[in-house]
Amino acid sequence: MIEQTLDYLYNLKREGIKLDLKATKDFAEHLGNPQDKFKSIHIAGTNGKGSIASYVYNILRQHFSTGMYTSPHLLNFNERIILGTEPIPDQYILDFINSNKEYIDNLGINYRNPTFFETTTVMAFKYFADNNADYAAVEVGLGGRLDSTNIIIPEVSVIAQIGYEHYQRLGCSLTSIAHEKGGIIKSNRPVILLDDKPEVVAEIKKIADVRNSKLIMVNNYCSVSDLKYNLGGMAFTVKTPYDEYNIKTSNLGLFQVKNVCTAISAVEALPEGKPEKSVIEKGISESRWPSRFEVISREPLIIMDSSHNPPAASALVETYKKFVDRKPLLVIGMLDDKDYFSYMSILRKISDSVVLTTPDEPGRFLDPALLKEGIGHMFPETKVIRDPIEAFNYARSNSDCVLVTGSMYLVGMLKKYLNSPVRPFNMD
Repeated sequence: MIEQTLDYLYNLKREGIKLDLKATKDFAEHLGNPQDKFKSIHIAGTNGKGSIASYVYNILRQHFSTGMYTSPHLLNFNERIILGTEPIPDQYILDFINSNKEYIDNLGINYRNPTFFETTTVMAFKYFADNNADYAAVEVGLGGRLDSTNIIIPEVSVIAQIGYEHYQRLGCSLTSIAHEKGGIIKSNRPVILLDDKPEVVAEIKKIADVRNSKLIMVNNYCSVSDLKYNLGGMAFTVKTPYDEYNIKTSNLGLFQVKNVCTAISAVEALPEGKPEKSVIEKGISESRWPSRFEVISREPLIIMDSSHNPPAASALVETYKKFVDRKPLLVIGMLDDKDYFSYMSILRKISDSVVLTTPDEPGRFLDPALLKEGIGHMFPETKVIRDPIEAFNYARSNSDCVLVTGSMYLVGMLKKYLNSPVRPFNMD
């Protein structure tokens, strides 16, 4: 039954080319505007927004009923919507779709049907409201200004790193992309900016000034010292104008240091006052974000990272060089809308060998044979194994160091195969 309901949800497509918030707003209004019944932190960006959402969620859930809405999922749809420490139940999804199917179908006749993501967004907000959430960390799906999550009025807006992914929809310059991301900035609500590229800063500052929104630049607001790291975790000190935090995290990657600073900046900017130092430290220590430089095994060393665009690849390479002193055998599958040439050009800095395979996303994957034609000259050893499980097993049988990357859909399938957990917090 849940499979049929999710199939209906996945098949909700946008008719025409209208990019607006009307369908989402109408649907939310039909349900009593649930997005107004809890407080939120809204997080946009090309890279880092999921990790930042996880840190914010884990900090706030220490003392509040807190939800988190992220996308896409690794294994199961329910991962997208979490309240407390539990994903949304199948029964709620069934009841929500059954109760609103007629409305959804009628909206398709009178205007246009809400899409999969618009419907999922409204479902998440209704679930949080129905269950008396105090807060929710809400990750933008695409862009910001016209993203369906942008019907919320958050306590704080957060903009992480910005790159050129989805430039076809968001614009061909960093300024135009920043304009779209900056659409989540609301009047008289603070905005936290991680990115420090001049054109991004200029555009976000312009929007913040117009909306009388206090702009907090993470790199100016936070200073980091005493950084220590190994494959078991990271420890460092973060100092802000308000406090000094002794951070320990099992999340690996130098990019996570900046994401932690961004989350701290966001919760310190909450209008009702920042959480206590111990709450922030505990929340970050309990946070985990699967598939971001995640060590799955030590012998052989198997790392999974869901990076899929050039900026994320650069962060992955920088981190890999710091944490590992040997070249990996890459297992890579990509979607057909990604800049595969630039992505692979970056990864060649750490590897001479790659197994190309197929992400678990029918209709969107890039044929690994075509990928080999485009990038085979970059790697002395390039092999195509279409079946991802066969490709993974080949890699770990032929190398003592394997790095799986290129698509969240590939990483998710292999985590499921390995029965690797996907919860956004540590249970111990």
